[in-house]
Amino acid sequence: MAEERRRRRRGRRRGGGDGHPSDRPPEERPEEGQTEGAEEGEPQSTEESGSPSRRRFFFGRRRDREQDAEEKAERGHGEREERQAAGTPAHISPLSFWRRGRSRTYREQPMPKQTLGRTLRRVRGMQFPPWAPVMLIIFVVFGILGLLFFVRSTTAGPLNGDHWHAPYQILICGQRQRDIPSFESAAGSPGTHGDGIMHQHPFTPSGEGQGSNLANFFKEGGGKLTESEMQIPGTPKDEVYNNGDLCDDGRPAELQVFVNGAPQDDFLRFIAHDGDSVRIVFGPVDVEPTKLDDRTIIAEDQATRTVDLEISGGEADVAFSPPSIDLTTGETAKLAVTNTGSLSHGFRVAGPDGDYETSDDFVSDPEIIPPGGEAVVVVRFDEEGEFEFRDPTIQQATGTIVVRAPEEEEEEIEETEAPEEVDVTYDVSMGDNFFEPSELEVEAGQTFRINLTNDGEFIHNLRITGPDGEFETADDLVSTPKFQTGGETGELVGQIDEPGVYSFRSDSQSTEMVGTITVK
Repeated sequence: MAEERRRRRRGRRRGGGDGHPSDRPPEERPEEGQTEGAEEGEPQSTEESGSPSRRRFFFGRRRDREQDAEEKAERGHGEREERQAAGTPAHISPLSFWRRGRSRTYREQPMPKQTLGRTLRRVRGMQFPPWAPVMLIIFVVFGILGLLFFVRSTTAGPLNGDHWHAPYQILICGQRQRDIPSFESAAGSPGTHGDGIMHQHPFTPSGEGQGSNLANFFKEGGGKLTESEMQIPGTPKDEVYNNGDLCDDGRPAELQVFVNGAPQDDFLRFIAHDGDSVRIVFGPVDVEPTKLDDRTIIAEDQATRTVDLEISGGEADVAFSPPSIDLTTGETAKLAVTNTGSLSHGFRVAGPDGDYETSDDFVSDPEIIPPGGEAVVVVRFDEEGEFEFRDPTIQQATGTIVVRAPEEEEEEIEETEAPEEVDVTYDVSMGDNFFEPSELEVEAGQTFRINLTNDGEFIHNLRITGPDGEFETADDLVSTPKFQTGGETGELVGQIDEPGVYSFRSDSQSTEMVGTITVK
């Protein structure tokens, strides 16, 4: 039945009527056999068509689509034949409506509904050139790399290979706290060596960027820092400071962070850059924070002499004139610094410890000198030696202050006073990272003298904590002179009345060069 309907449909398409090939028996129509063979899946010869077949790239099979279209057409013709079966002949000429005397009306065909299956068939039928997938992969890869580069560059934090240092201090109601004990995170950043400095040198991606922020610094050390709460690493877990807690003076305290003297609002995400000075304060908000302990300030009216100094040049050729300044021990001198260069400059003198960014440095006021500007710094050295100064903005530009004893003191040879009598005397040798011996004993109330000899190459001293057990406080015992260079000697004379174990150290190597004195 289906085969008969197919023949009728072909006849109608070809004009129909007697004598038409469609009315001939199948054996007299060889071309129909070829068509049927094609419909059965046999390929037709390209020689008969006159044009070679062209291979095209499809997501689906074209053969299935043609069969679906043909079956759908057959179903449509079958439905129309059933509707016309009552009085309409099966074979209708395209001009039959003229014979019947009726007009043929136009019916608007409904638009096919857009279904998921129809959409998928359209997608499967789309053609793409072979290079399209390759270009898509390249676009995605470069997009991801660009996003990673943008994220890393906007964090403004340390990256793999950087090594940043930022000194910090923690104050609770005006009292400076001990430095956080040494620790290092698994990512290499952030961390500290117990020296009051944040060390940031990441070697994994987790330590880069925001991995080195201030909140993570506390977390990696075993503490906690939020916008309203702080638990300092190395202290008991229950020793927590919350906003609103009262200080000894009865005023409420709040967490504040100052960077280079300026308040930091979003301090949890703050990343300390190389050279930043950070002060974490828990105290009343209306109290001005204590100045950073990175310099010694001497009033100008104490100066007995003025020395003029110029800074000239730009970034590559900055120079000091004169490059060397001569002073005598104990002399207080005012250095009048003038910037004759084309860029802003600064002026900082390393103190007796020979290190920059420490409490014995001398710094110009103002700290940054604009082109054509002037600044003043007052210095005094009580010991002989050579002390370096530099421009902090361009650190390779340096000069020297040479401190010598007064000539009259060199010529006079006088007998020094007899040393003060003590109950017990110790001889201690100082190497570059140790004391020998590093453990001493004395009776409570006894006076003692510790004779010091610096057998190392660097400067050292000896400082003993007082009864409060903390360094850098008023009850410390410190050797004289303040520092001994290689080969020099010094002494510490003191007395401790309360029994206990007291720590001592060298201020130049506060974490490695340590010892104890036991008072019985």
